[in-house]
Amino acid sequence: MKKAELRKKLLAQRKNLDEIFVQEASIRAQRHLLADDAWKKAQQVIIYSPIRNEVRTDLLLNSLWDSGRTLLLPRCDEKVGQMSLVQCDGEHELEEGTYGILEPRSHCTVVDYDAPDFTPSLVIVPGVGFDFCGNRLGFGGGYYDRMLHKPAFNHATFVGLAYSFQIVPVLDADPWDQAMHALCTEEALQWL
Repeated sequence: MKKAELRKKLLAQRKNLDEIFVQEASIRAQRHLLADDAWKKAQQVIIYSPIRNEVRTDLLLNSLWDSGRTLLLPRCDEKVGQMSLVQCDGEHELEEGTYGILEPRSHCTVVDYDAPDFTPSLVIVPGVGFDFCGNRLGFGGGYYDRMLHKPAFNHATFVGLAYSFQIVPVLDADPWDQAMHALCTEEALQWL
């Protein structure tokens, strides 16, 4: 199946998910991640704000805020097709931004990708779909692909967070696609 067809099919399936399923599956998926050593050891963590029935991240956000570790959230700039990372110290710093996504407010600190103290250890990545090799199918804008190829991410661990139905046997990978190191669903956290 071509990427566009698969994207349409998976997005329709996700759109039609029952609210109770979204809530329960999100809790189970997040708990798998919270129990893993990669999560426990990570000091700078990048997480997404969910939209349109993506796996929720509230337990992960609260865990980081409670522990005092650094949480970085994306802020999209659709004019230049880039994503900035912004430090966020609590829910009070969030507002609705581009595409209706909760993003850190404008006064929050934007990270310099080239700064020596920018050393992300864990990146929790959303996707429309993933395959068993860790390839990712996104919305097609390339925001994550461009960000994850920056040199600062060379030593980071990438975890795709999704529902189990979003994991497909094989995706066609493009040269610019960045593969995940692990996939986390309501069923399990699987290292690849």
